[in-house]
Amino acid sequence: MGKKALFAAALAAGAAAVVSNAVLNDTLRRRPPNKDPLPDDEETRAATVWFKKYAKRVTYRNPENMRLTAWFIPHKGHRYAIICHGYGSRAECMRHRGKSFYDLGFNILMPNARAHGDSAGDWIGMGWPERKDIIGWIYEVIRRDKDAHILLYGESMGAATVMMTAGEQLPPQVKLAIEDCGYTSVWDQAKAAVKDLYGGAMGVFIPAVSLASKVKFGYSFREASALNQIRRCKIPVLFIHGEADALVPCAMVYRLYEAANCDKQLLTVPGAGHCLSASVAPKLYWSAVRSFIERYIDR
Repeated sequence: MGKKALFAAALAAGAAAVVSNAVLNDTLRRRPPNKDPLPDDEETRAATVWFKKYAKRVTYRNPENMRLTAWFIPHKGHRYAIICHGYGSRAECMRHRGKSFYDLGFNILMPNARAHGDSAGDWIGMGWPERKDIIGWIYEVIRRDKDAHILLYGESMGAATVMMTAGEQLPPQVKLAIEDCGYTSVWDQAKAAVKDLYGGAMGVFIPAVSLASKVKFGYSFREASALNQIRRCKIPVLFIHGEADALVPCAMVYRLYEAANCDKQLLTVPGAGHCLSASVAPKLYWSAVRSFIERYIDR
């Protein structure tokens, strides 16, 4: 290789490194929380009153010595729902879901993911390191109640976190999982986001950004795969996705469903955008959720 070619290669590598680190900083570093996305409607107002009245802050220190926080709302009985929020959000923004599961008889635990809310951490893991945090919260629940029957629920990044968690070796107290609009992998979601935002022009940098993630965090975007984890999952999973989802393509849920070797059910909702299936078709949504829960929660 001649000097000009070597110089060009070095320049390209340097540019890729600069861009990849800039992308990591722009997308995965802790940021100010998004505005509360919930509409000012009757459901939200009721959930807000409920949350303010009953929610108690609890903490857990993970093996990385991060102080993680969650909101806990106690209920009678041994059913527990661990509810995982999405990217850039925070636990209290899931209070409407918490209230719905509470009304179904569940104790509610709503964790703030690392680098979200007042949990520690500077970097968002898109579900991969967070899966270990959720396992920690599972054992915190069991420490309080060894007879717990636990449901995992998440939306968007929270759904990916739930699926990534479900592929791990879990204690028998974890009975089922429900994921709403989760992505197959961080790699696939990065490709989808780049295509949506830039028409694919920045896609050439995804391998470099993935490599930068591997160097900085210890895992690549391909390794952070809900698809691979769901193949190993042994608990029942209800897969939900809006057919009009413009953020996480609905096509992903079909791949996830086909990959799952566990008891499973699929619900797609026509006309529903990202995490809006419960709003577009509430009766259909909650009927599917309730029947799935009752089939598996007490096994």
